[in-house]
Amino acid sequence: MPHESKNDDVFGYKRNPKPRGVFSTENSKLVFGSAGAAINAHEGGYLVQNWNVSYQQQVQEVFEIGSNALYWSKGRPQGTGTLGRLIGDQDVDKNDGAGFFPKEAYDICLGGATIVLSAYGGHCPDGTQSAGMQTLNKGLDITMSGVVVSNIGFSMQVADVRLVENMGWRFAYMKFGSTGGAT
Repeated sequence: MPHESKNDDVFGYKRNPKPRGVFSTENSKLVFGSAGAAINAHEGGYLVQNWNVSYQQQVQEVFEIGSNALYWSKGRPQGTGTLGRLIGDQDVDKNDGAGFFPKEAYDICLGGATIVLSAYGGHCPDGTQSAGMQTLNKGLDITMSGVVVSNIGFSMQVADVRLVENMGWRFAYMKFGSTGGAT
């Protein structure tokens, strides 16, 4: 019989029996608002179910005739985002007639808005996890400038009788950074 270590399980996995940390939906948080506006990190009720932000730049390969030299032609960046939420605790029209986003995001002639999206993964509260477990409270702050709403849609299905608002936007500039977690 081959030598067995005490961490080998019946299927041959070699890993620690306890996790390094635990993700929890209980403490996850999404804060979405205008840059410079007073954003209450503990405010809830937007019932956001999903969001996605993508920022890409155009890169084109350029070759010289008669040479194997490679050049890159840098294009312009562009970003897009989507958000889906249930209409419930907060109205569709939360910004004094402007909707979910500030007024500048709906009228392209106003130049777009600057939006900050802060997301924090859920974790076990400090002091509740086992000794040696990490507190998984890292987050991400995304600042998008030149935000213009490009589409809004609403839907409802008979099976769940929830009114869903879906929004899409484009933006011209993105800056992001890590954060130590929700406070």
